Amino acid sequence: MRKIVSDCIVVFAFASFLAFLKPFGMHNVGYFYALSFWLVMCFSGYVLYAPAIRVGDKALASVISERWRKWISVGVSTAVASVLLGLIAPFIVDFFFSLQQSYWSSVASSTVASLFIGGFITLISIIKDYVKAQHQIITEQQQKIIDGRSQAASMQARPAIEFMGKLPIDKRGKLLCLQMDDHYLRVITDNGEHLLLMRFKDALQLLDTFPGFQTHRSWWVAKDAVSATKKTGRKLILVLENGDEVPVSQTYLTSTKHALDLH
Repeated sequence: MRKIVSDCIVVFAFASFLAFLKPFGMHNVGYFYALSFWLVMCFSGYVLYAPAIRVGDKALASVISERWRKWISVGVSTAVASVLLGLIAPFIVDFFFSLQQSYWSSVASSTVASLFIGGFITLISIIKDYVKAQHQIITEQQQKIIDGRSQAASMQARPAIEFMGKLPIDKRGKLLCLQMDDHYLRVITDNGEHLLLMRFKDALQLLDTFPGFQTHRSWWVAKDAVSATKKTGRKLILVLENGDEVPVSQTYLTSTKHALDLH
């Protein structure tokens, strides 16, 4: 139904254009009368051309390779439909203007005109369908890329979600930092802190894809939790958004500066 409506819009636009041009000696005819004539003529052609192209495509499916079938079937179907419209067109012309020549003489000229006009409308319709199909392919490919990125992001975030799931519900929130405390791990979020019976090394593995970095053999911080830096002597100190201060050892000084883009 959507394609039929779209094709009808194309036919109406072309009929309006022909009514404006007033070809075939119609220069003395009023615009709306000419529009009525061309609407009847063009929609009569559409009723013939659209099914003819579908039937032709199916009929030639087993005879011609797919590479050339579309264009050959369109050419053959357009020619057949033009002959049929050429047989009908004299009656439409006679209804609006009265025939000035015999029926069979009019058939020849009507067939040529139908072949030209019908072929042009068919070409526009094919181009429209091709552009629409290409747009659909591009849209589907873009959606696949978005879905793939979302899936990848979800897979990367899963270990971090698993880690945060170990905290009590009231302590879950924005992760700020981790501190190793003997056999325990102190987890600090914007909702407070909690001690987990967990190795520091195991926590770092779960947070491998999380945006953060190690600053000390017993400290890890989330990158966006750092609000400022300061120096105490030669030592670099990171100040977190909750006011906590995290030391940076010489071992991790270079990587910390790189992570924070410090010079």
